[in-house]
Amino acid sequence: MCAKTKITSTVLEATLKDKIKELAEATDQARLAEEMQTYLDFCSRFHQYSMRNIWLILLRKPDARMVAGYRNWVNMGRYVKKGEQGIPILAPIYKKEKDQAGKDREMLAGFRTVYVFDISQTEGEPIPETPDWVSSGRNDELTAKLISYAVSQGIEVEIVDLPGETQGVSSGGKIKLDSDAGTSTLIHELAHELMHQGEKTPRKKQVVELEAEAVAYVVGNFLGLEDLSSHNYIALFGVDAEMILNHLERIQRTSAKIINALEDLEEKGGQDD
Repeated sequence: MCAKTKITSTVLEATLKDKIKELAEATDQARLAEEMQTYLDFCSRFHQYSMRNIWLILLRKPDARMVAGYRNWVNMGRYVKKGEQGIPILAPIYKKEKDQAGKDREMLAGFRTVYVFDISQTEGEPIPETPDWVSSGRNDELTAKLISYAVSQGIEVEIVDLPGETQGVSSGGKIKLDSDAGTSTLIHELAHELMHQGEKTPRKKQVVELEAEAVAYVVGNFLGLEDLSSHNYIALFGVDAEMILNHLERIQRTSAKIINALEDLEEKGGQDD
């Protein structure tokens, strides 16, 4: 059995650029869609929690999706169900003190325990549906090749049941993949491993997720995966077409690296037949 002819680097580069531009256009359309606007407006009403409080929330309720205080839920027309236990987090306490110039400043004086509730613990006014963001398409042969490539790069891949809606986790040398995750999720986490473990890693989560999901889309689309919802996933992070195109070179380079590695594996397999 002969391996197929490998695509030239020039053709691959042009093809990947086109696919990145297609993703940018689709993301802008998704971002401006009424469904997405309604959902983003809903999410904007929630406070951002510190990393410490995020851990406290996940320790108490690993499947938490969206949390708010009792009064915030009431303001949105929803009420905490009878018998539900609140999730304890820490709220800062400030007091006014005069600085050296004699001006009043708020200074951190300590913390107090407050309680928040996950959306699953409430009922009342309907909430907007989350736009589809999980790419469910799965190709077992491609998944096996991606795992082989990951192992060749010193990256361990473990298939587990992850909590809540989490599909995959990258932790520097190890990927945990939910047992129901699609193949594009593996590409996404592999992109994190290849792009976001060194000193040049972007600091903003928005950018990190943009790059990883764009690679997942480009590679998945190139290799024929279906049901890719990358445009929605990226739009949920507030990304627009311009931001995607600003990262075109990094996305393209990493996508080509993965595609070429998979083609090398296929050639070796063909030579063994």
